[in-house]
Amino acid sequence: MFKVCHTSDKTGMTDEVKETVSTMENMLAQPAQDMETARSSTEIVSKVLTQNSAASTFLKNAGIETSVSKSVASAAREAQLREQLQAEKERADHLQEELDTLKKKAADTEESMARTQEEVCRTQQEMEEFRKKQEANDLILQRILGLKSGTGP
Repeated sequence: MFKVCHTSDKTGMTDEVKETVSTMENMLAQPAQDMETARSSTEIVSKVLTQNSAASTFLKNAGIETSVSKSVASAAREAQLREQLQAEKERADHLQEELDTLKKKAADTEESMARTQEEVCRTQQEMEEFRKKQEANDLILQRILGLKSGTGP
């Protein structure tokens, strides 16, 4: 397709086009190294034209995506993923701060509850001591009243 598009009925092909077509045909004839399948003609055209000119309009007009446009798309996707990653990191940091705050509040609450429990235990002990003293006082009062009523008229 490249050869057909760049051949004029009057003048044929320019030297640059002849050289480019020759390079493409040589690459197509050679087996692809380190590849299981041979390169497609589209891959070869794309590779040769991007080596000669990164701004080749033939590739765009023919609807062939070049490695340059792929790298631009990859860079855009990478930037988008980096932004998402940064947003996730910020969100994780914020959640960690909230978690730390809640843990501190929970520890403070547990400490307060422990102090309150100690105070309740002390108060119960004091109440028990007071009750015992009251019983002893009641017993003494009953004996005093019993003595007085036994010595009466």
